[in-house]
Amino acid sequence: MPPFSHFLGRCSGRVDLVARPRALRLQINRAPKPYKPHQFINVPARSLEFWSPKEPIIGGSESTCLPRGAWDSHVHVVDEEAFPFAQDHAFRPKKATLEGLLDFKEQLGTDHVCLVAVSVYGTDNDLLLQSLSHLKGKGRAVVSIDPEKVSDQDLDEMHALGVRGIRLNLKSTSQNKSKEELVTTLRSYVQRIHRLKWAIQLHIGLADIEKIASEIPKLGVPVVIDHLATPDQTLAPRLQPGYTVFLDLLSKKQVWVKLSGIYRFAGLPELDTYVREILRIAPTQVVWASDWPHTGGVAANPRGDRQALQEYRKFDVPGFIAQCKEWCDEDEALIQKLFVDNPRRLWQYEQED
Repeated sequence: MPPFSHFLGRCSGRVDLVARPRALRLQINRAPKPYKPHQFINVPARSLEFWSPKEPIIGGSESTCLPRGAWDSHVHVVDEEAFPFAQDHAFRPKKATLEGLLDFKEQLGTDHVCLVAVSVYGTDNDLLLQSLSHLKGKGRAVVSIDPEKVSDQDLDEMHALGVRGIRLNLKSTSQNKSKEELVTTLRSYVQRIHRLKWAIQLHIGLADIEKIASEIPKLGVPVVIDHLATPDQTLAPRLQPGYTVFLDLLSKKQVWVKLSGIYRFAGLPELDTYVREILRIAPTQVVWASDWPHTGGVAANPRGDRQALQEYRKFDVPGFIAQCKEWCDEDEALIQKLFVDNPRRLWQYEQED
């Protein structure tokens, strides 16, 4: 594997992503572009249209200030021009560059981010890995893999860069697997990552959790549920299939959950009650995330056209931070767990801030 410095571009008002090293061109769903060593891809600063506060939040309102060492445990980077999407991509999000992410991170006041594979890239992690390398050891990442094709060497190289998990995304790809199919899929993924002690991150709904609840404690790796398990927004969570087993798994510390993406179920009845109950029974198993840059998914395709360029959702992130603190009853110890201590444990980050 090339030395770490090979991946680092020269930053001066912009972020330069170096060409993809051969060892990191993993299994992908499309024909790769010709590899040219030392080719630089110049990404203009602030090229993304996204919500952003006009002034840095840190040091501002107490309700939106974050503790030192705060993590944002779910963000994406997108650049179709430099890194084409998989041929079967279900939607076409606009550019969301590393430069835009770093600007957002600085203004929000977070010290660390966890980059997460976005479904439009399939199992091509090139952009994510190069972006991770620019974080200089201060970030983590969750990738998407084909367990039958990825090599141990690929996994080891990703681990060295800071990858600490894989993502299984059934929601964005509209997959509806049976219990048997889900269990088989989980086992095939876990078999590849068990030795690395990575997490497996699941973008599934409450009903799917009920299908795999008995299997989760047997996996032997951390299991992370995206976006509060994405409940059906037409019914209170406590009335939905999977609710009871999900909270049971949380209370036994057998799963983690991301407090994120609440705009995905904006009309959910009893959202406050749901979040407060999760924080009450599992204060050590919840991590906060902005879900930047807030993709719309298949449902937001203009006129139903997956090829049409899609705008990002508008979301008040400082307001979300304030809401999360309120859900914590302004308890400083719980806030510290949510933003700092829990993600440090989950993403295996041991450096001092």
